[in-house]
This record gives sequence, C-alpha cells and structure tokens, in this order.
Amino acid sequence: MRNTINSLFILFSLVDFQLSAQLFGDKKIEKTIVKTGPYFGVQSGRFYAGEIGMERQCKQGKLKSPSTNAFHFGVNYSYDFSNWNPILGYDMGYWFRKDNISLTYGATLCARTNFEQYRFGFSPVLGYKVWQIHLQTGYQFLFPMRKSSTNYFPANNIFLSARFVLVNDREVKKKEKEK
Repeated sequence: MRNTINSLFILFSLVDFQLSAQLFGDKKIEKTIVKTGPYFGVQSGRFYAGEIGMERQCKQGKLKSPSTNAFHFGVNYSYDFSNWNPILGYDMGYWFRKDNISLTYGATLCARTNFEQYRFGFSPVLGYKVWQIHLQTGYQFLFPMRKSSTNYFPANNIFLSARFVLVNDREVKKKEKEK
C-alpha cells in the first residue's frame, strides 16, 4: 500500500511539474491570423471606377488591441464620358489598424493610363473597416499634375472607395517567443 501511495505521489509530482512548466514557463506562444482573398469594390470621385484585386491581412491573435497589417494589389477601370475616354488604373498598397475599432491608415502606389498617356503617383488613405467591408478616402497625387503637360489626362484625385474582401484562405500561424 505504501509503495502504491509513493508511486502515485511521484506520478502526480511529475505531471504537476510538466503542467507548471508549460503554463508558467519561459516561452509564450504568439498567434497570427492570416487572411487572403480577392476584393471587389467601387471608387467614387470625379469618375466612378470599378475595382478588383487581392488582399492579404495579418492580424495578431490576441483579444485586447490586436493590430492588423494588410497588403493589396488591384486594378480599376473608369470611363470618362465627357471625352469618351476609358481610364485603366493599377494600385498596390498597404494599410494598418492598431486595434479592432480604430481607423485604418495607409498608402497606395498608383498608375493610370488612358491607353495613350501614363500618369504615376501615390495616395495617402484613411479608412474604416467593419468585418470584411473597408471604406477608404484619400487623395491621389498623380504626376504630371499640370494640364499644360502633354501626358496629362483627367483622373480621380480625391476619392471615396468601398471594398468587400472575400476571404478564401484563413491560416493561423503560431510562434514561440521567449518572455
């Protein structure tokens, strides 16, 4: 009987030691939720433009103040009815949100063409994201900026964009980190 009690005591001590090492050990497991998928949307400014592209979001897997980083690449198409001129655009950008209910801050590199001339530029953006719907506003600094230039054609400068992301790949990455 005494050997059985000693054996059980040793067994429980080892199990308790293992559990306490895992719970209170020097390693902390960090989770990152990565979502990838296509988006579609509409951009409104001087002209309306349809948008389609891909977005990859990386969100911290914690309950209190998880930050989110996202990269996107897309194409937009608008039609200038005053001059009967189509405008094709390419956007590549990044946005950041510091917690679940704050604004998103970002920037986009953009290129626009009317199939005769090209304009390149950047756009700082400010937005708000709820679930997978993202509303953004910004100003596109497209060069050349003067109408007297030979490469100038009208395009959206100040804009409002609404996008919906269809998440088709969700992955949870775990990483052990020393405390």
